[in-house]
Amino acid sequence: MALYWPEQRVALDIVDDPYRRPFEGDDSYTVLRVTCADLRDYNSYRKVMKRLCELLGREMPALPRWDDTDRDLGDMLFCWDMEEELLAGSWTRESDVDSDMPSQDTIHNVEILAADEESGRHMKAFAEHEGRYVRNVSIWDGPTPEGSYADIGPTMRMSTPEFFFLRKANQLPFADAVSMGNELCGKFRTSCTQYSLTDGYDFLAKPRTNKARLRKYLRGARGTKECKRAKRVLRYVVDECSSPMGNYLYVLLCLPRSHGGYGIAHAVMSGAFEEHEQLMPASSGPYLAYDLCWPDQRVAIQYTGASKPSVRALEALNAGGMHTICVTDKDAEDPELFDKIARKLARKLGVAIPEPDDKQWLAARKRLRRRLEMPRYACMRLTIDDISEHR
Repeated sequence: MALYWPEQRVALDIVDDPYRRPFEGDDSYTVLRVTCADLRDYNSYRKVMKRLCELLGREMPALPRWDDTDRDLGDMLFCWDMEEELLAGSWTRESDVDSDMPSQDTIHNVEILAADEESGRHMKAFAEHEGRYVRNVSIWDGPTPEGSYADIGPTMRMSTPEFFFLRKANQLPFADAVSMGNELCGKFRTSCTQYSLTDGYDFLAKPRTNKARLRKYLRGARGTKECKRAKRVLRYVVDECSSPMGNYLYVLLCLPRSHGGYGIAHAVMSGAFEEHEQLMPASSGPYLAYDLCWPDQRVAIQYTGASKPSVRALEALNAGGMHTICVTDKDAEDPELFDKIARKLARKLGVAIPEPDDKQWLAARKRLRRRLEMPRYACMRLTIDDISEHR
């Protein structure tokens, strides 16, 4: 934007304002060009204001305690980063959101994200003055690449899924961070990424982000320790996971052995295939897609709930030469039963996994299971009936 004082023929042009309308005056104007960073930093802001006052023929204010109150106002206005952890809406491009994007007027419960505690206190006071409930104040002093925020009002902006991933990847244990990444890149959301979900989870029409978008976003933080950590997590994140149980099974099977997983190659999540006019899974069964699948080897893992599938459902899952290994609640919950499933899967894939008497790996597996609890939501199968319960 550009601000004009026509009588004094002076203009202030903020050259990197995303909503900028460039200076349009003639050569008679004296144009003071600044950046957003110049205005956010109080010391450089003071220099800008001093120069502007000189151009306008005004004196800088010299009232008692004026500097303190001016600094407080600057902190409140220029450090205002209010984050709505719901991450509502789905990001279609780095800067565009769909019609589900919340507006500032509809958000009354917020979490504030600030660069330091002092800024957080000012922002909390401002939010409460506007009548909002502040459930938490988070501090982030790491990198903030381009594409970290989406504006939702004149005094509020929301963290994008990509920025959420960068921060949480540096705050959560490794397995939790991978699980969180799968959720952001998947078609479901739990309380991990939406604070208001306490009893169930939502099924989403499309993911909120994906690995390619996260990878592109992280280039803006290249060289930082936070970026390096996030990239290590991203290496094990997968796209298109459709349920908390699918996510859980993936983490147990595909995380590195050093983190307690079986180290099996990444699976295709929520995969459905067609070959020679044959659907896999076949439409004669209830399942719409495989929870985890290795299509080149024609092997899949299917979560089937409390019991094994019917003969008809299993035939539909095994269509086209697919070999489907079914997992029940009991199988997923019991480490020894699940170990048998993992070893059966490894044989089908022709890969080596940790030996059952490897004490170091067994200790890591125990830590992983203790760290990442099995999800116990109702209706987690990839059937139309179960999915419909979460829309």
